Amino acid sequence: MAQASLQTSPKRLHFSSRWLVSKRFDLSCFVLSGLLSFAFWGLYRALVDFGWQPDGMAILITYFLFTSFLDLPHIFQTFARTHADQTEFKRRKHLYTWGLALILLSGFLFPISGLEPWAIGLAALYGSYHIVRQHTGFIRVYHSLNEPSRRFDHRLDTICFQLAMFSFVVYDYVDISDEPVIQLSIFGPHYGWFPVVPEGLGNFIVGLGFAAIGVIVWRQLELVIKGEPLNLPKLLLMGMALLTHFCLFVVAAVPFLVAEAIETAYHNVQYHGFMAHYQRRRFPMVKHVALKWLGAALLYGLVAGVIEVIGYTHGLFYLLFAPFSMLTLFHYYIDGKVWKFSSNPELRCLISSEADSVTTSHPQHQKNEEPKLSLN
Repeated sequence: MAQASLQTSPKRLHFSSRWLVSKRFDLSCFVLSGLLSFAFWGLYRALVDFGWQPDGMAILITYFLFTSFLDLPHIFQTFARTHADQTEFKRRKHLYTWGLALILLSGFLFPISGLEPWAIGLAALYGSYHIVRQHTGFIRVYHSLNEPSRRFDHRLDTICFQLAMFSFVVYDYVDISDEPVIQLSIFGPHYGWFPVVPEGLGNFIVGLGFAAIGVIVWRQLELVIKGEPLNLPKLLLMGMALLTHFCLFVVAAVPFLVAEAIETAYHNVQYHGFMAHYQRRRFPMVKHVALKWLGAALLYGLVAGVIEVIGYTHGLFYLLFAPFSMLTLFHYYIDGKVWKFSSNPELRCLISSEADSVTTSHPQHQKNEEPKLSLN
């Protein structure tokens, strides 16, 4: 009787909690850093309530703090991978030398040619794609660490998560004009062209997004019923990413530059955290390597941030910022190549710390279930 009672008792809820670096580090940099999105949202509202112009200084102050201390520094951090890592530098030497120089110089052409508004719109969409892909990359790492054999869940999570995230992005462009494209103000005389999504189509797409979230929740319930562990790091990251995207694109109504800060702050801290882990693992012979790179990145961010913000009110400075903008596009592009474990074997050193217990106790995980992190 006791045995029968035991067999019919509910399954106990339990989790698999292997972290990329450590529990404290991952929670701080990869999960809870999403709260910064709400901090920038609150900062902008506080500045407006304090009396700053909602379409003037309130925007510039919010954006300056974001771009100088988070966004531009995270762009600079890419050089630790593309130029400081000799293995990667030799792999694409021509791209990282004269190719990069040509890319930066091409930035001067957009303000002069009049194509800048179209470039702004396309860059914003590319940036949203880049952010979603980075979140997906971290999800794939947690797949490899906590549920390497669940191929079905890998595919299901990737499809449903990206569908939900992109549906919220699409919803932001619903029914803002009767035309197929609309001119949206960036700041002052600067503007960009953005697509317009019909209301019916937008509502249908966001409905699919919510349905995709429902599928993810249903799958977790199914795993609980089967008595299988839930992938806690993955679920926490997915929940924070979906929450920030929903609040920004569906709930918030803020100017473009503030929206950029809200959308990107989470992504920025994730990247800084990942780069610190990469730098310590890849360059162990350099003392305080992560702090040195962070310091250089912050210096770059302050210089470029001042040029950018002043440029929004002074044409010459805005022209000077053109190459920095192209460096951002270069970052979007190259990140999709340099962080793929399958084609960059030197990155295997990054699966460490608590992950070592996986690769030491179960060598087949390292051999057959290679992490598929791609930050774009």
